[in-house]
Amino acid sequence: MASLAQQESESLSKNTKMGIQYRFQQEKVMVNAKHFLGYDKDEEGHLIINPAETEIIKRIFREYLEGFSCQKIARGLERDGILTSRGNPRWHDSTVRKILENEKYMGDALLQKTYTIDFLNKKRGKNNGVLPQYYIEDDHEAIIPKEIYMKV
Repeated sequence: MASLAQQESESLSKNTKMGIQYRFQQEKVMVNAKHFLGYDKDEEGHLIINPAETEIIKRIFREYLEGFSCQKIARGLERDGILTSRGNPRWHDSTVRKILENEKYMGDALLQKTYTIDFLNKKRGKNNGVLPQYYIEDDHEAIIPKEIYMKV
């Protein structure tokens, strides 16, 4: 029975991967906006700007260009009582760095940055050329202009 359950799980995993791959090839962006600061999703699943959170993103980019380190930006956000996308009052410099490096803030989308390594334990890993990646320009409204993003 366990063997059959494992085969079913593997088959389901392969079918899901194929569906995701097909959507990427069709340039359909899939983003978990639930924990994505600055954006929400509309009824059709497209990214739309969250006006309240947009100011936080703009602040992070502005302060970085002013010479603040990621750690100093994180401490300032904590000091001002600004919560992370998960509602956490604690900011890490790595969280700030990930925001600064995320191309979605300039309206583009790189798809398939990660992939599932093992379907059984749901282990995910960074995609370093194992699977194809898809880059889509101007997919959604940008919070940060491309020129500023490139400076950062």
